Amino acid sequence: MSIIVNTEWQSEPEIFTGTITELTEIPNAGDLPVLELTIENSFEQYEVVMFQPHRDLQLTQIPDCAVQLVLWEGERGSAVSRSDTVILLDTPDTLLHLPASKLCCPDLAVEIELFIGACPMQPLADFVRQVLGQPSIGMRFLNGFMQEPGLRQPGSLARHGLDVATRSFDACRGLSEEDRWLAAIAGLLHGIGQIELPDSEPVDHLRIALKGLGLLSEGMQRLGKTHADAAKTIQFIVASMYRIGSPTRPDPRALVVQSTHLVAAQFQSELMHTAKTHLGDASTLPLIP
Repeated sequence: MSIIVNTEWQSEPEIFTGTITELTEIPNAGDLPVLELTIENSFEQYEVVMFQPHRDLQLTQIPDCAVQLVLWEGERGSAVSRSDTVILLDTPDTLLHLPASKLCCPDLAVEIELFIGACPMQPLADFVRQVLGQPSIGMRFLNGFMQEPGLRQPGSLARHGLDVATRSFDACRGLSEEDRWLAAIAGLLHGIGQIELPDSEPVDHLRIALKGLGLLSEGMQRLGKTHADAAKTIQFIVASMYRIGSPTRPDPRALVVQSTHLVAAQFQSELMHTAKTHLGDASTLPLIP
């Protein structure tokens, strides 16, 4: 006996790109299981019933990437789809497929996308989208916190990375456009290894760099097939972060990222301290009748 869904269609079928956050199989007699899943992006969420008409095109687990599919929209955020309309996107066009309800600050994903969207070197922008487009990495990065005292608030890791990226791009004024963007992208992702070491005390910059290089390795291999020098530069800058203050003469782009990391962390710490002070002062004020 097959499952029948009673839905009043509100529109024509639409193509939707998002992240599957929940997936449950429902037995369907002798046919392939029907799926109940939740798919969401930065703007919308749907509860979907998905039929699987072809054994070779089954969806058996939540994919760690952006998902594009065709939806027949029903009432109150419900929809129907088919597994043979699903396309898994290893390199999404944007980062806006990440689910807003799972992010402590959804606007951060939008801000990062706007920043890398201005990059004229498409392979570099795609590198960032390939890395952060994986929900297992992107969501942890966007929700992650820095390990330095006073900066352990959710979202502070990605906020710091974006701050370092914009400062590095500006500080490299006078270098080539490609060099400015290489510094910016390395700056954006320089601390990504912290998502693998959330409780590391004291801060271990060497382990952060090594974990970060591991998370970036697949993306750098792809980038290296067409832009070997760019991949090597990003790798070098991320690896150099544990050598801040070393007497050896670094690559100028690495020096910029190291410097802006220190400056951004100092400003971020001062802003958070000021905010806490103001909140504390406000809590002691008498209530106005």
